[in-house]
Amino acid sequence: MTTENDKTKSNNPFDILRGQRIWQETFVPSFFRSEKMSLCQILFRRDTTFDCLYDLGMEGKVQFISHTEGYYVPCMNYVGEVQRCSEMLHILKDLQAEIDDCNLTTVYYPNVDTDEVPKESDLPRIEAQVSELRAELKGVLSEYEELEVQRLVMKERLFVLARAEAFFTGATNREAVMAWTNSMIMNILRDGTHNISRDNQAHLGFFTGTILVDKFRAFEQVCWRICHGNFYIRRAEIPTDAADTPKSKAPDRKYAFVILFIGDAMRRKIAKLCQAFSVQLHDYPETAETRIEYRKRNALELADIELVLEQIKEQRRRILSIATLELCIWRSKINKTLMIYDAMNKMANVHQLDNQKYLVVECWIPSNSVATVRATLIKGAHRSSKGAQTFAPIITLQKFKPRLREPPTCFELNKFTRGFQNLVDAYGMASYKELNPAPYTIITFPFLFAVMFGDVGHGILMTSFAAWMCLREKQQEERMKNSRGSNEVFGLIFAGRYVILLMGIFSMYTGLIYNDFFSKPLNLFGSHWRVNYTRSTVLSNNLLQLDPQHPENYRGTPYIFGMDPIWEIAGQYSITTFNSLKMKVAIILGVVHMIFGLTLSAWNSAYFKNKGDLYLVFLPQITFLFCLFFYLTLLIFIKWSIFGGHYDTPYNSACAPSILITFINMVLFKDGSKDVEKGCHLEMFTGQMIIQYMLIFLAFASIPVLLLGKPLYIYFEQKKIKAIQDAERKRKASRETLNNVRKTLQTYNVEYVKAASSSHVFSDLEEEKIDMTEVWIHQGIHCIESVLGSVSHTASYLRLWALSLAHDQLSTVLWKMVLRIPLTGNHGLIDGVLLYLIFYVWAALTIAILVVMEGLSAFLHTLRLHWVEFQSKFYTGAGEKFLPFYFEPTNRYH
Repeated sequence: MTTENDKTKSNNPFDILRGQRIWQETFVPSFFRSEKMSLCQILFRRDTTFDCLYDLGMEGKVQFISHTEGYYVPCMNYVGEVQRCSEMLHILKDLQAEIDDCNLTTVYYPNVDTDEVPKESDLPRIEAQVSELRAELKGVLSEYEELEVQRLVMKERLFVLARAEAFFTGATNREAVMAWTNSMIMNILRDGTHNISRDNQAHLGFFTGTILVDKFRAFEQVCWRICHGNFYIRRAEIPTDAADTPKSKAPDRKYAFVILFIGDAMRRKIAKLCQAFSVQLHDYPETAETRIEYRKRNALELADIELVLEQIKEQRRRILSIATLELCIWRSKINKTLMIYDAMNKMANVHQLDNQKYLVVECWIPSNSVATVRATLIKGAHRSSKGAQTFAPIITLQKFKPRLREPPTCFELNKFTRGFQNLVDAYGMASYKELNPAPYTIITFPFLFAVMFGDVGHGILMTSFAAWMCLREKQQEERMKNSRGSNEVFGLIFAGRYVILLMGIFSMYTGLIYNDFFSKPLNLFGSHWRVNYTRSTVLSNNLLQLDPQHPENYRGTPYIFGMDPIWEIAGQYSITTFNSLKMKVAIILGVVHMIFGLTLSAWNSAYFKNKGDLYLVFLPQITFLFCLFFYLTLLIFIKWSIFGGHYDTPYNSACAPSILITFINMVLFKDGSKDVEKGCHLEMFTGQMIIQYMLIFLAFASIPVLLLGKPLYIYFEQKKIKAIQDAERKRKASRETLNNVRKTLQTYNVEYVKAASSSHVFSDLEEEKIDMTEVWIHQGIHCIESVLGSVSHTASYLRLWALSLAHDQLSTVLWKMVLRIPLTGNHGLIDGVLLYLIFYVWAALTIAILVVMEGLSAFLHTLRLHWVEFQSKFYTGAGEKFLPFYFEPTNRYH
């Protein structure tokens, strides 16, 4: 049998270092509460730290505490390595972009994370390889860009020559861009008819070149001003080729133009203007023979440039083909190296040991994984030393107070529970050891969704889609892992595939209860009603009723499962009956759901041994809820049990009291005798009025207990703590006086040991200072929220009834307005063809509106019911998630 002393000894960290196992506690992973976390301190030797951290990253069981949260100064010795790794990742990203531009595929190694183990010496080696590859690629790209610019210039020159030739010979394109004046025409004619004018220097000149389309309008206007309209310009847009421009850059649109002018002064002005507008001018020889020779020479140069460009492309492709073989390995190693050096920056130097050869870090580890982490560290140290004897990292367990240093929250999850946990985490992460709502959400969430979405047909569609995702989850995960761009919407849906699966299954179940299959009932077990009217009677009367009191019309027994299919032909009475049923079911489910939430709050209080919350918060809340709203649900069941249409007075449907009116009269202390029909009873059961008065008294009496109980309890506890503190201060002063007296005695040399227990108690009590004003305000708000929330939250569950009714009516309208048309047309073959076409319209609208849109609406309303009405009863969600040091698997592009 384990003694208390053994337990005390087992908490000594040095016993763990020595390998002694005096007492060991068994830790069981839990999904209901966070796993027990241990605050540990790990002592590393610098030369083995890198390999040890790699093994920890592959294991994913340790969360290092950053320097802002710890009690030591981080070393930050590896900032340079972190920057180098970040720069390397940017370079690798650019290489991936170049590889994609060449339509090459990066070689992906599925086992790269386990086969390629990064080492501390890999970073400079990879840097050298990547730098060499980058320099070679950069030289090739720069040469390619220069030649590409020359090629474009040559193509523009040939186009300008062709357009200028057509202009001067008058072959094509007689359209002018700008109107010319009479003076311009006269000057051109005069220069053409007279070789020598009065001014010998005046002659006709021209420029040919290219200009950006965006600049042409401004260029033309400035030319008009400086030439006073005495110029003539023609332009044509140069056709662009998508292959001439990079994929990331839009092609530049340019004009080829010819501008005619008179005189050298105007030539100088236009030349300066062309320089200002970055116009590329091209030569145009005067004679035809020279132009032909010039054009041939340019064509040969263009062909040579294109040949060289093709060779450069092949060289670039060869360089990148080499990079595709190593890029995945480089990315994997650099990502891991970056994370390792970042973690090493959080560690602190140990100045007292061997010239700062050691590093120490604090971390959180799940208590059931401490032994695994210790074995992992020993394995990493052994691999780092290559089998030689070395110093293994030391783990010491640190004592901490969860109230002062709250550990992170860690749940053991699998692919099924992770989707439901994500719904809870979106509201807030559970505090350490707080009850986790996710296990209960697995059942309550899909069920409440199904109450609003209940339809067998729609449930089958949803279940089929979710089942397809679940059956092909490995293929989908592999596809998403290797896809270049992630589809965020499908990723969210795929992550919640098991949630959708249960939602569809529960929807089929509630659809069977509602007897609803694409808005039509299923006649599975016949009907408990009998129609004894003749065909002529039915056809000649628009309103016929079946009296349940007559045995020939109704058997008097409940339907086997769900709703009787005869309600489909009841018309307005069907809607009234379903409304009443679904409204009462919504109230029952809501009250039970809230009571369950309050019960979980009692479980939390008992676990944390918080008597104040258990007796002064939970008990008043549950009393108020039971006395009012649980009693309301009991009235519903009593009404269903003792009243019926096939019973005699006073227990027939006419004498059945309204539950709402009865509840209002109960709260307002009215007897309700004026609303009772003749021959009916006032009370549903004996002593109902007395019991209701007692319940109202208990409900109202619980309010002051909820308001005043906890603050008064804290106040008296504070007084007790203050009394203990005063007594501890007096004892401490007496001990100090006695110690001072004994130190003055030189006869004895005695060592005195402080009583650690009292000092620890005193320090603990010092931490319990609470502002009572804040407590009173908080409790007042909590009391108001609890009382008013019980009413508003109960009413909020009526959304179950409202959305269920809306879903049913939308399905019915879609059936009557779309699919029913060809089924009741009586047009033979035409109706068959019409049915074939309309069915696709009906199917598309059913999936788009009733399954997707209505499903999303019901999902959001269910999420609100869990976050506000359910989780607010017991869940704070103020914790921090356990984020272990873990290497994510490497995929093809990330």
